[in-house]
Amino acid sequence: MKFAVKLFGFIKRDVIIWFSYRTQFILGFLSGFVGIIQFGLIGKFIAGGNYFPLIEKYGGDILAYFITGSVFMSYTNLALSTFKASIQREQRMGTLEYFLLSDTPFWQLFTFNFLSGFLFTTFNILFIFSALVWLFSVKINPNIFGSFLVLLVVMLPLIGIGLISAAIILITKRGDPVGWIYFTLTGLFSGIYYPVEIMPKFIRGISYLLPSTYGMDLLRKTLLKGYNVVQIRTGLLVMVIMGLVLIPFGVWLFKVSFNKARKEGTLAWY
Repeated sequence: MKFAVKLFGFIKRDVIIWFSYRTQFILGFLSGFVGIIQFGLIGKFIAGGNYFPLIEKYGGDILAYFITGSVFMSYTNLALSTFKASIQREQRMGTLEYFLLSDTPFWQLFTFNFLSGFLFTTFNILFIFSALVWLFSVKINPNIFGSFLVLLVVMLPLIGIGLISAAIILITKRGDPVGWIYFTLTGLFSGIYYPVEIMPKFIRGISYLLPSTYGMDLLRKTLLKGYNVVQIRTGLLVMVIMGLVLIPFGVWLFKVSFNKARKEGTLAWY
């Protein structure tokens, strides 16, 4: 009950913050909408009279391919940035040390902020995605449960990487090479904007080291082709294994960085 009350408090705080800065909220929402509209128009332009055999396994619709890639990147950014943003926000407000003196440990701070961000991102994406499906007559055959399960499972390794990023931020204060490198590699090698198969074979192997490659593939299969859980079980297992490796490592590295910053007296610096 206490955990649920705290979670509700964090979500309520974020809602108040969002609507307190109405101009920023509206502009941010419109920027996301306009960005995906651009993807939609580019996809519609490219699709005219063309056939795309490399994405036939996802239904062959280049517009749906682009839109789902953009959606997936929104969740990737959420997982990579939430934890370090939580620390930086408390540091900027000068409340990090006071927060640590309360009965809310770091893992709860991270959990509440992540769940709040996941909720807002999902509502935003559902609205925009539904609008685009209607505006551009995108062909989808969604397995809702399978798609949601894929998003939850791919969050496991991404949360691990997000924790590593937060650990780096505790030391560097500004500049996160881990998050930047992973986000860049995801855009280049995970099939977000083009199929993995078009890349030269000598660098294609990088794709299969990234959890996002499996998550993007499975999300398109469940969202566009209606694959069920049994059909995607191998990919889900791969992401779970990656999560079981990356989350403990991220937790360990964060503890090391936290203790180092605390001993040096730089914990609240930013």
